[in-house]
Amino acid sequence: MALEDRSDRIRHHGPKLVWQQVADDIEADITSGHLAPGAKLPNEREMAEAQYRVARVTVRRAVKELAERSLLVVVHGRGTFVAEKLNRQAEQDDE
Repeated sequence: MALEDRSDRIRHHGPKLVWQQVADDIEADITSGHLAPGAKLPNEREMAEAQYRVARVTVRRAVKELAERSLLVVVHGRGTFVAEKLNRQAEQDDE
């Protein structure tokens, strides 16, 4: 399965850190419903190499941030999933 190339969404020399841009892009997919609760994300390597064309550690940091905000759930050995019950307070704080 080919992943959508999203490297054009990342500005390496912009004012925002690259991991924040990746996190923002994933969060936008979650809040828009493009990624439904329970949906499995591609693995870090796939997102880094095929989707965003960034270092793997960059994707790892973005995923960690979204997991800390209860938008993603990381299950060791199984993958990363959109949280079943999104943290609605975090969404309201962003508005």
